[in-house]
Amino acid sequence: MTKVINQVGRALGLVCAAGLASAWAFALWVPSGGLTLNGIGGVGGALMSLVLAVFAGIASVHGHAAVIALAFLASFFPIGVSLLPRDHWLQWAGWLDLGLLVAAVLIWATRRPTEATA
Repeated sequence: MTKVINQVGRALGLVCAAGLASAWAFALWVPSGGLTLNGIGGVGGALMSLVLAVFAGIASVHGHAAVIALAFLASFFPIGVSLLPRDHWLQWAGWLDLGLLVAAVLIWATRRPTEATA
């Protein structure tokens, strides 16, 4: 049962990361996407979120809960939390960030115990 939950966590993390990467790539490269990115800060923030989503997807495939949790923290608190109450299509980026947190918890809770080396 723990293996199934671990696989569900990995799949959830991969789906959320792919959705986040797609959303930020769309916002970054499609000017009519409904999001105005002004200056270096806006473009840099969107590019950082895109790269974090790619890293979270790779970490999900390999089952690294700590990396997924760090990507969640770096992506959710500056950007994702501010997008949640808005009535905009990028609100889904905040919900997908929360999906990364759920994936990290599932993977962490079902990790294999490490054997102590003597």
